[in-house]
Amino acid sequence: MSYKNIPRLFIDKELKLQTIIYLNKNDKHYLKNVLRMKIDNTLLLFNGKDGEWLAKIQDNKKFNLKCVELIKKQEVFNGPTFYFSIIKPTNLRWLIEKLTELGVKKICPIVTDYTNSKKFNERKAFHYMKEASEVSERLNLPYLEKLSTFKDFIKKIKNDQENVIFCNENRKDISLAKYFKINFSRKISFLIGPEGGFSPEELKILLSTKNVISVKLNKRIMRAETAAIFSLSTYNTFLDLNEVKSE
Repeated sequence: MSYKNIPRLFIDKELKLQTIIYLNKNDKHYLKNVLRMKIDNTLLLFNGKDGEWLAKIQDNKKFNLKCVELIKKQEVFNGPTFYFSIIKPTNLRWLIEKLTELGVKKICPIVTDYTNSKKFNERKAFHYMKEASEVSERLNLPYLEKLSTFKDFIKKIKNDQENVIFCNENRKDISLAKYFKINFSRKISFLIGPEGGFSPEELKILLSTKNVISVKLNKRIMRAETAAIFSLSTYNTFLDLNEVKSE
């Protein structure tokens, strides 16, 4: 049976056979008034823990759902972590959606010296991740870190001994593709800066931090969101190649 055209919904509740799901106001409105779903219509549910379930609408008034069949078992997910300086709100939604679709495990916003805005709306970011996960057939949502400062970011990666690929604009750096040919690892993090780049002091700190690897992405300078998509697309290409070799 094909489930391609069946709506998907992320829900933060336990999913198991015959479980009755009571929807919140927003999800109920989406299914009932936007998708025009009715009793006995089916949809797919996932919560990031219990796999993906086929569910049926039980009644038209309360609009409760009932889990009737496990479609996909939950998989272990080990995507990369992505650190980024906050960009303009009009581009931020697009960035978060694409990070989700391309398979990041963690999304980590940071404030840098040249950050355009010092505010980050976690509620809206969660909504963007939820929608992107539902559409892209992910079985989980990325983990959204709290907004942190550049100083806290450096402290964290040093303490965790976390290897971070810094997508730099320096043309003398090794390209990301060449670096991955020699040193590809699934356990990696990425960092992109704001429009205008990092300040001289921040650059000095980054380039002197042992576990930060500075790479170039292209012969041209990219916008922050373009750099994010380019770096993750390159990562996914090498991930696929390495999985083929291991088969």
